[in-house]
Amino acid sequence: MNIDVGDARRLRLAIVCLTIIVACCVYLWITDRLAPLFSELFIIFENKDTLRTYVETWGKAAPCAFIIIQAMQVVIAPIPGELTGAVGGFIFGATANTIYSTIGLTIGSMAAFLAAKLIGMPLVSYFVSEKALARFHFLTERRGAIISLILFAIPGFPKDILSYILGLSPMNVSTFFWVSAIGRIPGTIMLSLGGSALFEGDWVFLLTLTIVCALTLLLVFLRRERIEKWLRGYNGQES
Repeated sequence: MNIDVGDARRLRLAIVCLTIIVACCVYLWITDRLAPLFSELFIIFENKDTLRTYVETWGKAAPCAFIIIQAMQVVIAPIPGELTGAVGGFIFGATANTIYSTIGLTIGSMAAFLAAKLIGMPLVSYFVSEKALARFHFLTERRGAIISLILFAIPGFPKDILSYILGLSPMNVSTFFWVSAIGRIPGTIMLSLGGSALFEGDWVFLLTLTIVCALTLLLVFLRRERIEKWLRGYNGQES
């Protein structure tokens, strides 16, 4: 079985991360800190109230920590952004999480965009598969602000790799800043509302929101080829 260069690099990165995690666990076990740590984590995550209370004990550092997490998940993507967005809504509430997530995601997107601008294809090919690069190569040929804004707003679209790909395009920094910041807001609001509804136990609203999101994702999936064809054609009209 042949493994392309992008998959091989991601495999090596995964092995390195796994090795670090195992090494940390072994160290904590040898120093008799592993059991107390798991006991503390169990208490913290025992229910939604203890989790939210724990985060709130961080005081002013809690929003900063969450913003950093949101930024980092864009740059290195260890966990899905949808998960952290929903968790943020659960912990901070819909309004606050929308603000914190937008700041963090914009910072992370800017970091990925600027890194791609400075380093170029060697960096982008490390995080983006050859298949994805070939599929969205048309975005690197023009500025494409409107198309990029639409892509950022589409539910389920891989916005993290889009930040790297757009770093190869002629798009300037200020344009990308507004595109990434504004484009992510609709999805961030939806995730924030979902996480907040989960904490409040508003199951009717949560179920309704889940159904709406699922139907939207299904529609985008079924129409993906037509949408992509339209985007390619529209992008060709932009200068």
